Amino acid sequence: MGFGQFNQNTREGLPRRGQIITGITGTMAAGLSVGSTVWAFRYPASASGVLYVSRVHQHYCCIGSFTTPVTAGRRLHLVRGSGGDPSGSSALDVERKNANDTLETLVSGRIANTGGVTVTSVSYETPVKRRLLLAHAGSAGVDYDEEWRFDGIAAEPLYLQPGQLLGCVAGATFDAAGTWQLNLSVDAIELVP
Repeated sequence: MGFGQFNQNTREGLPRRGQIITGITGTMAAGLSVGSTVWAFRYPASASGVLYVSRVHQHYCCIGSFTTPVTAGRRLHLVRGSGGDPSGSSALDVERKNANDTLETLVSGRIANTGGVTVTSVSYETPVKRRLLLAHAGSAGVDYDEEWRFDGIAAEPLYLQPGQLLGCVAGATFDAAGTWQLNLSVDAIELVP
């Protein structure tokens, strides 16, 4: 038996399932280092299916101006990887879309308070899945929304195998003096054979 078909309009052969993953950083400190993890969640190694991530929405807001408000290369990367559970900082909120479904394996994850999330023994894949370009967004009060859909229409589906993580990392070192927040919302569904 396969994983069945899934798109925006139908869920052929699948029970009504799904999970919402949300979180908001604290005020991120100036000078975030390249490669620092802003948020990450892991599909448990004990899971028996795959996790289909259908949508990732990030909303960035600059709180305190960066030393150089417009800086080429300032960006965040959406990455997939393997390794242990993220730790430290604050827990991501994970909720079942169907309160009556108790069978779906939920992810667990963390989001940064002021610096990076601790990710021990995690190896992220290259190339990155998506980039959130923030080169223009270094003045106080600037906000920026980005939504990525992996619905088979806008882009090919994005899957996590058991033990894999999805995360957001700094693609470059952020300049000194700038502070910011990031709001996260992810839609996913576990596909069980």
